[in-house]
Amino acid sequence: MRFNIRERCQKVFQAFSAKRQLTIRAVAQATGISKSSVHRHQQAMKRRHQHPESEVWESPVGAQWLKRLVIATIYIFCFKRGVGCESLAEFFRLLGLEQHLGVSVSSLRQIRTQMETQILDYQRLQHSQLEHPQTPIEACVSVDETFFDQVVLVMLDLPSGFILVEEMSQDYRYETWQHHTQQALSNLGLNIHYCVSDRAKALVKLAIDELGCPSIADLFHALRELSQGMGSELSDRLFRVNRRLRELDDSAANASLKQPLQVQQSGLEQAQSQYRSILHQLTTTLHPFAIRLGIPQTSKMIESEFQQQSTTLNTLKQTYQLSDKPGSLSKFERQRHDLAAVVDLWWEWVEQRLSAQNADLSTCDWVKQHLLPAHYWHQQSVRTKTPTLKAAYQIAAQHAQAALMRHPITTAMSCEPFTQWQAWATSMVTKFQRTSSPVEGRNGYLSQIHHNRRGLSTRRLRVMTTIHNFHLQRSDGSTAAERLFGRPSPDLFEWLVQQMPVLPHARRGKAAAKARTPFLPTVPA
Repeated sequence: MRFNIRERCQKVFQAFSAKRQLTIRAVAQATGISKSSVHRHQQAMKRRHQHPESEVWESPVGAQWLKRLVIATIYIFCFKRGVGCESLAEFFRLLGLEQHLGVSVSSLRQIRTQMETQILDYQRLQHSQLEHPQTPIEACVSVDETFFDQVVLVMLDLPSGFILVEEMSQDYRYETWQHHTQQALSNLGLNIHYCVSDRAKALVKLAIDELGCPSIADLFHALRELSQGMGSELSDRLFRVNRRLRELDDSAANASLKQPLQVQQSGLEQAQSQYRSILHQLTTTLHPFAIRLGIPQTSKMIESEFQQQSTTLNTLKQTYQLSDKPGSLSKFERQRHDLAAVVDLWWEWVEQRLSAQNADLSTCDWVKQHLLPAHYWHQQSVRTKTPTLKAAYQIAAQHAQAALMRHPITTAMSCEPFTQWQAWATSMVTKFQRTSSPVEGRNGYLSQIHHNRRGLSTRRLRVMTTIHNFHLQRSDGSTAAERLFGRPSPDLFEWLVQQMPVLPHARRGKAAAKARTPFLPTVPA
């Protein structure tokens, strides 16, 4: 019925707009609507004409734009930012749209529910088309969980950012992970090379027994534990010494007290600087190429570097008698092998992909020793935001790029094959993943949405997963689904606008009852 009312309104508007002198009878004959309906719609249009732009919303083009505006607002602010319909209703009233559309809280909630249904239909349609690929899809994944009133299990393909599993659960045991993983990966045809996670037993077992791939220790968690252990203890000691020095004045009586504190302050500052330098070395060590020499590395070379840095940390711990109560240093030493193993796994992946290219031995050496380092360090310099790391990666990228341009194969190769090799190298360097940072970022986003909405339902979580996989784009304009499966998908928002029915028409609400002030009856004179 609302659709008919809106069509009739637009017909009457078009008739009066074309010829302002038409009578009601003439408009009724031109539109096929009764005279009483024409008169009623004409009066309604006059009531709605409260702003200079109100006449625009009566046209078919204006009505379509209003529909896009409402859908886009709910899509961005409700689904992606966790804003409630109460705030959106106030927003639309401030725009002066309450006379043209149903923008009450109940109407917006109804529209939101319809949009959720359409988005989930889109997800089922796209998943049915992505299932059973002709060739296996290569992936390296990361798994983690985040905790609200329930546990949210997250599995994500690291190079593409595609969320494979995002489910609410009562627990995070291996059997629960196994159940959700089997449901999500059964028909996708993924060939998982390795799985990055913390050292939780359930996650390690999931990688080895269920996914059938090696379990790689997460560098992000390892460095974070070191920071929470030794790093936090050094910072606390230095803070207390600085506070004590600020409390002492410059009088001669306090000179004897300040001198040992200043010596302690200098030693702690030196220890903190040394500790941060070691963390920097740990970060710059775990790469498939040596950052200073630019040559390929193996896991044994990296383990040897880790051993030296661990020895330095042990010396620092004993010198300043650090307790390291969380045992972060011993945990790091136990994870050295699992951290460095990702390098050999990545090189095996490179060898497999190179053998499929049928390149000669000299070209393979050129790819491994010059092309891949140039693209890898360029990627690291772009992705990294820490100033010290960014500067080191930029220097490595410049040296690798200069060595690539000087190589005889580079200068002799024509433009087209060189472009193809560049695309291959760009794709390959994204496969080296040593941290679960994308999963941690997703967990942080879910925490913000959970806080904004004071909870998170299973239905809303699936809607957010679909938006992440099929709508969010990187700087190159690709979605996560396109990067993983290599095929584009219809634009989710445009598909949603086309599938959504006509929005509810504005209704005239009942006037609020006026409060009556009690009074005493008058007394006759």
